[in-house]
Amino acid sequence: MKTMANQNGFTYILVMTVIMIMGIMLGMVGQSWKIVRQRELEEEMIFRGDQVAEIIYQRLSCMTNPATAINTNQFLWTISSPNGTILDDLIAGREDRCFNAPPRKFRLRQSAIIDPMTNKPWKIVPPVGDNTRFAGVASESAEKPFRQKFQAIYDSQLLDGKEKYSDWVFTWELKKPSPLIVK
Repeated sequence: MKTMANQNGFTYILVMTVIMIMGIMLGMVGQSWKIVRQRELEEEMIFRGDQVAEIIYQRLSCMTNPATAINTNQFLWTISSPNGTILDDLIAGREDRCFNAPPRKFRLRQSAIIDPMTNKPWKIVPPVGDNTRFAGVASESAEKPFRQKFQAIYDSQLLDGKEKYSDWVFTWELKKPSPLIVK
């Protein structure tokens, strides 16, 4: 009878050890899934933010040449609109007259106005010194991003080395081509 009691105790310890090892392994899997999910949301954030930056740059390009304009702020859309914000207008489609060209319709996808990190609408970013105009969007997330370099996507280094997602500001300036360097 003594050997049976010893064997039951050994089986109990073995089962507890296996459960503990499985718990540790599941914790590691959960952490790696969290990292994979955050990286996917980062890519989606870049994709959506880039769409907003591109539509602003296209409007500036049709209104004037942003590379040579003295004050590009005058060609930016105003933040507020009868539908709410400029983002609401861009979902519905906004038609604007272009400089020396026929009118053009600017339109964003519905999902492009949502920040994937917070699953809420983007924070609207005005240009420096003018709180009535729309220069771009930014996230309100204070999480630390994995991506630190954007040279494969943009000529600009405006997003490089930021400490949190709310520092990633997607403005028309990301789309502005860098000047050619002549040697």
